[in-house]
This record gives sequence, structure tokens and C-alpha cells, in this order.
Amino acid sequence: MVLQKKRGQVWVETVLYLVIGLAIIGAVLAFVKPKIAEIQDKIIIDQSLDILKKLDIDISQIWDAGEGNKQIEEIEIKKGELVINGTGDEIIYILEKSKVLYSQLNTPIKLGKIDVLTEKRGGEQNVYLRLKYENLDLLYDNEEKEKSFLRAATAYRISMQNNGTAINIKEV
Repeated sequence: MVLQKKRGQVWVETVLYLVIGLAIIGAVLAFVKPKIAEIQDKIIIDQSLDILKKLDIDISQIWDAGEGNKQIEEIEIKKGELVINGTGDEIIYILEKSKVLYSQLNTPIKLGKIDVLTEKRGGEQNVYLRLKYENLDLLYDNEEKEKSFLRAATAYRISMQNNGTAINIKEV
């Protein structure tokens, strides 16, 4: 009879330790998971800034090299949306529902040629990276129109060409 009581006690202790261990793991995950999402969003925004800087360098080189100059770039979008706005002569990256507060809320800042704006939407932020061309006409597929590139498993291949009066961008 004493042996049976000890076995029961061992099982109760085992279950109790298991419950305590799971509670600790749950508490750690509740704290760590949002931090991981925040770090991932910051990395994605930094990568998107690099993409915009690279596109700006390419567009400047193509424009300076003269009519007919062409270049092809691969753009990988892991999260968010890249918009080629031919009507506004700008390239915009939008990350909705970001976990990171990338810049001061509702106050645009300049990072080189790129405008950064973070807006609050509910409990999350939307981050906008805008590369605006004042003295250069951007076209998408030879028209003043807008094209969005969304998250995709493979990289987009885009062609940029100087047609003499504008930079024409299109997907290849």
C-alpha cells in the first residue's frame, strides 16, 4: 500500500512539473514572439530601403547614359508592396501592419532621396518609403500608369530603359 501511494505521488509531481514547465515556455513565447516579428519587420524595411537605393542608382545611370540604355534588375519582395507610380513619377514601398515603429509617427523624414513615413493604424503601423522624381518622367510599360508588385516566392525581373524622354519600367 505504501508503494502505491509513492507511485501516485510520483505521477502527481510529474504532471505538476510538466504544467509548470509548459507555463514557463508559454510565458517566454508570449514575450519573445512579438520581438521576433518586430525584428523581422525592421529587417524587411531595411532591405526595402536598399532596393529603392539600388533602383535610384540604376535609374540615374540609365538616364545619364542616354537614350536606349537599358538595365534589368531582380527585385525580391518578402512582405509588403512595391508600387511603380508612373502618374506621380515615384516608386513607393508600403509595409502595412508593421510591428515596428520605424520612424516618428506621422512625421516624414528623409533618408537620402527616400522619404520615410510611419502612420498608426489601430494597434499597428503602416510604413511608407517613397522615392520621388521631380525632374524625370517615369513610365510603366510606356504609359503613365501604376503597377504594384506584391509579395512573391520568386524575384520579379524588371527592365528599365531610357527612351529619350522618360525612363520606362516594365516586368520581363
